[in-house]
Amino acid sequence: MNGKRRIFLIDIVRVFCALIVYMRHSITIYGCSYGEQINDFVLSYSLPSMTVFFIVSGFAIHYQHNEDVVTSDWTRHYIKKRLITVVPTYLLVVFIWPIANPSQIKDWALLFPIDLFGVQTSYRSLFGILHNGGTWFVSCILIAYLFYPIIKSSFESKRKCVPYLLVFVLYYLLIYSNVIIPIFNLDSLYSNPLARTAEFAIGVSFAEIVFRKDTIIIKQEKKQILSYLNNHREMICTIVAITIVGFAIAKMNETEFGLVTDYLLIPLVSLMLFVASGLKSIHIENSKVLSALSGMTYPFYMVQLFLWDITNLILEGLRIEESNTMKICMSFAICIIIAFLVWRFYEKPLRKLLKRKFLSAYYTK
Repeated sequence: MNGKRRIFLIDIVRVFCALIVYMRHSITIYGCSYGEQINDFVLSYSLPSMTVFFIVSGFAIHYQHNEDVVTSDWTRHYIKKRLITVVPTYLLVVFIWPIANPSQIKDWALLFPIDLFGVQTSYRSLFGILHNGGTWFVSCILIAYLFYPIIKSSFESKRKCVPYLLVFVLYYLLIYSNVIIPIFNLDSLYSNPLARTAEFAIGVSFAEIVFRKDTIIIKQEKKQILSYLNNHREMICTIVAITIVGFAIAKMNETEFGLVTDYLLIPLVSLMLFVASGLKSIHIENSKVLSALSGMTYPFYMVQLFLWDITNLILEGLRIEESNTMKICMSFAICIIIAFLVWRFYEKPLRKLLKRKFLSAYYTK
């Protein structure tokens, strides 16, 4: 984090989103049940959790790099760093897939160039073929990462209104899709790379607005809280304004059900990130457990591509009855264990090796 303090609430949100996605997959793929009310909650809010993921990712990236200056050297370094962060675990899934699913090896070979370069989400019909129903978000986040230097360079102009305009325009286009998609029977934006990049860019813009002034620590004294709010009045006004826009479009679309997830999710996430930027707790920020759980979320997602077959094999091998409780407990435990092993003994050391090999020159200049 370049010496910056850790925004611990972002880590908590990442862990929560990973848990919600796991629960959704366990319900829809593995046939588990957590009770009618919990099932309904998970199925309703697991899809919006991906929007949260992309916005938070953009916010976290710009928090890390907001003080950097965009140059050709910086851009090369940034792209290498992001590829090192995402690609190794993704390629692990790509190469394991034909071993775990030998009947699909022909399709895997045909699609390998598309998967190798991480552009599969640009081919809408590939969603659900091979591993692409599970790795589509990797393709989207790679595209979003490539757009980041362009977004960041736009903030370095003398026009201070750029991040506000980005938030308004992108937010409007995203939620207006709720109006036009059903009218023209269009595809969902769920795996659309441009829509996900727009969410990422909104997160980047929020970070630019929040961290434009160096007042990100909330203390208990009333005057300091008021000063903090005053210094971020632009951010507060932005949140209020897009909330009003959300209500207006929801009214135009005569929407009652799903108002929060479809129209007010982005304002609520921006409010959460605004609060998160001001919270401080040395103990939580330095928590190795939270740091490990946050770091494990990526492999935790990826493991689920193979999790359910592995769980079945273990239950059958141990001759354990496949009750609902046992399926939940066993699959969750296996997912945690494999995700930890991948993160600790593959992802972390490989990232360290690649950074030392490809990024060390940048820091020695």
